[in-house]
Amino acid sequence: MKKIILLLVAVSVLLFGCLGGEPPPEQNQTVNQTPNVTTNVSNVTIIISPQKNQTVEQNDSAPPPPLPPQSNETNYTVAPDDNSATYFIYVGDLTNRLNGDAILIKKGDLDILVDAGPAQSSGKVIDFLKARGVDDIDVLISTNADPLRYGGLGAVSSAYKIEEFWWSGEDFKKADYQDLVQNISQKAKTIKVIKRGFTATFNGITLKALNPKVPIFRDVNNDAIVLRVEDRNFSMVLLSDSQFGAQSELLNNQKDLLFVDVMEAPYYGVGVGTSGIGNFLQTLRPKDMVISGGPDESAASGGSREPFKKLLDQYGIKYVENYVGGTVRVVTDGTSYSVGYFQ
Repeated sequence: MKKIILLLVAVSVLLFGCLGGEPPPEQNQTVNQTPNVTTNVSNVTIIISPQKNQTVEQNDSAPPPPLPPQSNETNYTVAPDDNSATYFIYVGDLTNRLNGDAILIKKGDLDILVDAGPAQSSGKVIDFLKARGVDDIDVLISTNADPLRYGGLGAVSSAYKIEEFWWSGEDFKKADYQDLVQNISQKAKTIKVIKRGFTATFNGITLKALNPKVPIFRDVNNDAIVLRVEDRNFSMVLLSDSQFGAQSELLNNQKDLLFVDVMEAPYYGVGVGTSGIGNFLQTLRPKDMVISGGPDESAASGGSREPFKKLLDQYGIKYVENYVGGTVRVVTDGTSYSVGYFQ
């Protein structure tokens, strides 16, 4: 009987092992078993990172710090306490009866270009930008579909990298302007359509769009972008080609934002843009007016500036003309400012 019992025990050991259940896990097994997993839940992507390696040869270095928030102020040195300068570049031409506007707003290496004059003057604009050390255009703004303002934008966008391109979104079915906007939009990193209420700040300079309103006038001039420019306690308004309709509407609905130190004359200061401006000037009375454009005041170019200048004198508003003394520069430290010809 004992032999039979011993034989049964031997057979059981051979069949079932050492009577202890499952074998223990391998001692050198890696604890980190969590792979990268991406889970989509209600269009929200959740990323689960791998756990820290707990093997003997683990990496004890600290994880990298989180990336800072993205900012549109990454293409220039942020120095909001620096002086800023606005240049009303002379791009007019008496021989070809050209008016036009190209306005550079510069603070350190922040460069904002508002319009670029007619195509015939694009070389002047680019030469000026190079002389001022412009290496790229942080914001390029086309105020309206007037070739005297947008004509040079194509050459500028070919000569410089464009970070942001702003326009009103209104092309008035002008094929040349449509082509230009499409071309610049393919080059610029960011494209923005701006209307009244749009605000953006760069290096301490705040730009506020006062026009075009919604709904629009459906007029290429009265739907031009009008910008209020602020640098600390200094303020300026760029009126582009706005005429009586937009001027009256702005006075009725945006008056508080039109009280400024410096104002750009609308539509180059010629008669077609200033024929009904008396109440506008009497109410707002900016300290200084910059009249930019070209020397031609023929009927074809909009008519005489003399009635406008008489109103400026009447209301005690000082003015300078870039077609008389060359490019006009407005410099401010945020508290005081000066207006003069740039030599």
